[in-house]
Amino acid sequence: MVLKNYVLVTGGGRRLGAEICLALAEKGHALLIHYYKQADAAAEVAKKCRAIGVKAEAISGDFSTQSSTQQFVEACRARFLKVRSLVNNLGSYAAKSALETTPEEWESLFQSNLHAPRMLIDAFLPEIIEQKGRIITLGIAGVGVLQADVRRTAYRMAKTSLYLLTKALARELAPQQVCVNMVSPGYLENSVDLPGVWPVYSMQRPGLLKEAARVVAFLMEEESCYITGQNIEVAGGVAL
Repeated sequence: MVLKNYVLVTGGGRRLGAEICLALAEKGHALLIHYYKQADAAAEVAKKCRAIGVKAEAISGDFSTQSSTQQFVEACRARFLKVRSLVNNLGSYAAKSALETTPEEWESLFQSNLHAPRMLIDAFLPEIIEQKGRIITLGIAGVGVLQADVRRTAYRMAKTSLYLLTKALARELAPQQVCVNMVSPGYLENSVDLPGVWPVYSMQRPGLLKEAARVVAFLMEEESCYITGQNIEVAGGVAL
């Protein structure tokens, strides 16, 4: 069944975002595939989604500043694109300690991983409420555990803030029948920092992109409408 309006997937043109788009297309969702610079990749994902039998459009957007994020929202409005549900997948990454991270990197990490998702939620919330849609954010394994992370301090802080925002919005939007959840992958097959030796509690392999994407698709199903405020880890036990 093709649903009214679109599911917007940020960073949907490549990597996990592309796999999420394909998983959602298999479930009959119309897709609005956001990309920044990878126009050809996003066009190819849209083509694959249309081949499955759903509507799919690619749209460019720069989320590096508040003003550029607002320009993306206005571009959607100009094309009369309505967003039923939102998957906040895009986010920059840096494997640096707190002292190694520059002020510019701190600002960039929080902008892409927290402020831009919040702006998109604010912008599209009226139509999400109207359609009783979903909001799904992407976190990281162990995001709910407050512990020192000297390897990627600013990134973890940004994702932890996004997790707390996810829970707060879930509580606030529950009366409007809007479910807000987080999916938190561990090391995936294409992670930029795959370890050479697997931690003792992992399943001795990286996760597959499709394993994380299927959880996003599950949370988007009508039958999952009573699940909200949750963080589902797809991490093989790596953060236990």
